[in-house]
Order: sequence, then structure tokens, then C-alpha cells
Amino acid sequence: MRQNRSDLTPRSIRIETGVIPGIESSVLYHAGKTTILCVAKLEEGTPRWLNGPSGWATAEYHMAPYSVTPRLERQGNADGRALEIRRLISRAIRGGLDLGLMPGYTLRVDCDVLHADGGTRTASINAATVAIGRVIESNLASGVLAADPRRDQVLAVSSGIVDGKILVDLEYSEDSKADVDLNLVGTLNGNLIEIAGGCEGLAIPMDTLNEVLAAAREGLGHLANELTPHLRAVAD
Repeated sequence: MRQNRSDLTPRSIRIETGVIPGIESSVLYHAGKTTILCVAKLEEGTPRWLNGPSGWATAEYHMAPYSVTPRLERQGNADGRALEIRRLISRAIRGGLDLGLMPGYTLRVDCDVLHADGGTRTASINAATVAIGRVIESNLASGVLAADPRRDQVLAVSSGIVDGKILVDLEYSEDSKADVDLNLVGTLNGNLIEIAGGCEGLAIPMDTLNEVLAAAREGLGHLANELTPHLRAVAD
């Protein structure tokens, strides 16, 4: 049984900014018990393979050893799961940017999971959106960026089917037994960036999938209301 929220309501969030002294943009993002430390930095230079006058954006994702029980062993290289999540976050943040407006620069985002209780992918994306807004605002003020490269604010939420019920923003106890688990990445203006996920067991009818997606869209609306006070407005 969920505590203090309905099946279609995301967990309450709490956001702290400027949590690391001397870092341009650092955010501590809490979604229920899931906690993400996110740092965003604009660095001079782009990947060698990038052609033309453009910028780039990329993300890293790691789980702290005591973010789960039992303790995770530290790994020098990211495992397959971490790589998949890293790519999802990277695609999400690039989906909200006009990279041509940050030529010669790379926006680098680091997401570290301090405590995991489900939804670490989506929480990392939301934390990144808050952190990115602050680092862009700082670089606009200093003149490093001539224009705001953000097309829109990026948001993400999970939805799924657990014990025959459609739920939004799954906690670990729900996610671990979900028959369907999807992550929806969209924007504040209601546009879609990515849908990631699938069935854990039997296939489902397309009509059921549409119901799960509709629940996720509703969840994004709730999330937008909670996140908006923490977001830096996109500059004209």
C-alpha cells in the first residue's frame, strides 16, 4: 500500500542547491527515499568526432556503494545497466538543448545515486534539469554563452503495472515486481523525447500500453507543478 499518495501521483520531491562549495551548479534531489547528487558544468572543448560549429552534452551515472543493501562493490568501469542509464540521461538532456548555441563547449552532467528506492533514472534526469538551468544561467551572466541553448525543460517519470494496477513513479518494492515498467521523458511544454521500457512477463494489448502512457503523462503534469519553482526560466 502506498503511503500518502495515489496510484497516479509521483512522490513528493525536495531539492537543495549549492550543496558542494566551489562548484558552479550542484543539486541534491530527493524523490521520496531516492536521493541523487547532480553536478552540471560547462567545459571548453568538444569530442574530436563532432563535426561543425556545435556543442555537446553528456552525462555520467553512478551508484554509491551504500545506495542499496547489500553494499555494491566499486567498479572501475560502468556495468551494462549503468551504461544504459547514462545513455538515457544523455539523450534526455540533449533533447532539450540546441547544441548549436553552445559552439565549442561540452555540458557535462554527473549523477550519483546516494540512496536508491526506485526511479533513479527519472530522478537523475529531473535533477539534471535543475542543475543545467543553474549552470546555463551562470554562463549567460558571465558572457560565456551568448544565448540560452535550452529549447525546453526536460522532465521524466516512470509508470507501470503492478498486481494488475497502473502506478506512476514506482518505488523499488513496486518496480521489482512490475509486469510492465516504462520511463517517459518529456518536456514542460508537453512534447515527447523518449519512451524506454517494456514487459517483464507476458505481452500486453496496445490499449493497455496507451493507458500506462496516459498515466505517465498525468504524472509528468504533477511533477511539472512541483518542479517549476526550482527551474530557471528559459531566456528569450
